[in-house]
Amino acid sequence: MYKWGVTVARWILQLVFGLEVEGLENIPSTGGAVVAANHTTWFDPIAVACALRRPVHFMAKAELFRRPLVAKVLRKVYAFPVRRGEADREAVRTAIRVVGEGHLLGIFPEGTRAQVGQLLPLQSGAVFIAAKSGVPIIPVAVSGVSPLRPRQKIVVRIGRPLDLAGPRRITKPEMEEASLAISKQFAQLLRRNID
Repeated sequence: MYKWGVTVARWILQLVFGLEVEGLENIPSTGGAVVAANHTTWFDPIAVACALRRPVHFMAKAELFRRPLVAKVLRKVYAFPVRRGEADREAVRTAIRVVGEGHLLGIFPEGTRAQVGQLLPLQSGAVFIAAKSGVPIIPVAVSGVSPLRPRQKIVVRIGRPLDLAGPRRITKPEMEEASLAISKQFAQLLRRNID
């Protein structure tokens, strides 16, 4: 279901919105990685999945899994639940297993949707998972996805991977430093739309 859904969605995004992808060379062709993307609309995971050429296993808010049909579809497209606002150890274990099996993990480190053009402070989960797993964390900036401008070009820019030299335990100051580095890359990637 994932491959079929992404193929159809990618075709629609390219035809209707002129999907543009930059930095695809920053996504490894094999092996696990944490893909950390900004989040402004419900459509962002679809745009990220269509931009990358490998399946992405997204962490999705647990509330979405309350409806059986929605939960079934989300699981078919490799999403798994995370309880926001608390330390969800089960979701973290699942995320570590996903990247350990060589898959891409999609996560929105802002923890919720932000206003278009705004970046919220990043939560530390993405950095923690990458360090604990010994995989790179790759910033991805999505722009142009706006319900107010449905015909605007969607641009997905993929930043340089950040290697946290894991697997290892990471200190709180190191997590803050890595989160700041990712936030700066988000800002640079998004600013290129304005320049």
